[in-house]
Order: sequence, then C-alpha cells, then structure tokens
Amino acid sequence: MKCVLLLDEERYQKIFLPETLAKLSEEMEVIYRPHRKMDPDNTREMISGADIAITSWDSVKMEKEILDAAPGLKLVAHAAGSVKPIVSQEFILRQIKITSAAPALGVGVADSILGAIIMMGKRLKEQIISVDSGDWVAKEGNRAIEMFQARIGIVGAGFVGRHLIKLLRNFDVASLWVYDPYLSSQEASGLGSEKKTLEEIFSTCDYICLCAPVTSETTGMINADLIRRIKDNAVFINYARSALVDEAFLVAELQTGRFCAAIDVAAVEPPPADHPLRRLPNVLFTPHIAGAINRNIYRNGQYASREVINFSQGKPLIHQVDLSKLETIA
Repeated sequence: MKCVLLLDEERYQKIFLPETLAKLSEEMEVIYRPHRKMDPDNTREMISGADIAITSWDSVKMEKEILDAAPGLKLVAHAAGSVKPIVSQEFILRQIKITSAAPALGVGVADSILGAIIMMGKRLKEQIISVDSGDWVAKEGNRAIEMFQARIGIVGAGFVGRHLIKLLRNFDVASLWVYDPYLSSQEASGLGSEKKTLEEIFSTCDYICLCAPVTSETTGMINADLIRRIKDNAVFINYARSALVDEAFLVAELQTGRFCAAIDVAAVEPPPADHPLRRLPNVLFTPHIAGAINRNIYRNGQYASREVINFSQGKPLIHQVDLSKLETIA
C-alpha cells in the first residue's frame, strides 16, 4: 500500500517523530515531497496513485478534481482536529473512510483545563501580581475555592469533556456535572458524572468548564442569562471556542470582579492590544495554546499513523468520523 503525507514542510516536522515515521514505513510505502505550502496543484500531484493519505491543518479541501487523481484512495487519516476543512461530498460518494486526531488534541485541552482549575481555584493570577508588586500576602485568599468538595460543571461530553471527567475523578470533589444533549443520563453515570441542565450548572457549580464544539446548535449558547447565573467567586473556563459565548457580556461581568476566568480563545485572534481581558487581574488569558503548542502535536502524528497501520492490517479504525453527523461535531 502507498501512503502519502499531504503536509507542508513545517507541519511535517512538527507532527511526526522519526520513530513514528519509521514504524509507519515498516508497514507500507510512505511518500512525502516537501512543499512550503500545500495547494490544490501539488496535492493532486502528490496523491496520485495513493491508497491512503495523511492530512493536517495546512492540507487543502479534497474536491473531485483532487480525488480523481487517486481512484484507489480508501482512507484519509487527519492528523488534526476537525475534518471539515478537508472533506467534501466526494468522500461519501466514493466511500472513502476518514479518521481524526481530535482525541489527541482533546487530551491536551483537558490537561490544560485541569491546570486552569487548580490555578484559578487558588486565584493564582492575583497571587502572582501581588508577589511581583512586592507583597507577600495571599491576595484574595479568602475568595479562593480550590477543588476539595467543589462542584464542577462540564459543558460538552466529547473527547475533551470525557478526558477531563477521567482526570477529575482522581480528586476529592463533591460532584461532577455534565451537560450534553447527546449524552444520556445512563452514559453520564457510566463516565462518573451526573447529567444536568445548563441552567443548573451555571447557577450551582464552583467551576464551569466549556468543552463543546462550535456548531449551529452551540454558537452563542452561553448567553447573558447564563453568565448572570455564575456564582460569586466561581471559576469560568473557556478552552473551547469564543463563538460559544456572548464575549461582550462575559467581559462586562468579569470587570465587576465577582468571579474569575481562564480563557484561551477570543472572538478575534489575535485580539487587539487594548482587549479588556488582557488587563483584568481575575482573568488568565492565553493565546489559544490549550490543545497543542509543541510536544503535544506529536501525539497527532501518532494517532494518525496508528489508524493507518490498523487499516493496513485489517483492524478496526479507532476514531473514524461518521460523515453523516458532520453538522453536530467539531
């Protein structure tokens, strides 16, 4: 079998460890031609005659003109999150299977959320500002909530939410609540959580963690009414997407100082230099780094390669994307 890597030079270096490529090459012929940037022309040239392709963030959308060059293409392993930028209707017509490394990114995001829970529960941003200014007191220490016997709400039970639940089960929290309309109460219980409404989570939880994808259903779902319900001293964490939230109203509420937040995304990225979230002492504002920034990206290459090897050996794919549900997934 022939497997072509449809990545530019920079992405190729960041995604694949030498040992990952070596293991893949033991199973099949691996084809890679360096390009500074992927475009439809070089993609069509590279994919010619391939049985399998590996794509990532820089890869182009694979329309009919490209896929015509690879009539035997059976699988695309996407070494990134959402497959939406590369898939076309042709995948369904030609019965081309596609997998995603979204679970790999989900691990990194969940790990980052756990870090934010620990940091902001201790109001660590304010502690750092206090110490840097010359003080040696627990700034806002009486408002710290920490994790012991806390109630944590998780919005979205996809790869990120499920891994976060798994991590949090190692801590002595009071309860883990989850909101996901596609998750049954029985499934939530099996994960070690309780299914609740958005209103219950925002009114009651000490920590609120957004883990949902951006879809037509979720865009703007965290509205002013829900944000008003956030408890005083609670911690709001958005390491998902800004489009889920009424950002202007969230900023206004955070400016009152009644609760704190960890936010990794913005409506416009990069946000302007005078964006208010940059200046608030009760906000940990980071540049969209929760999922993967350096070593975590190698996990994407490992996930994609594992799928390719499984496919070549006739084993089941682990993270195949159901294209009939494309509208409801990230």
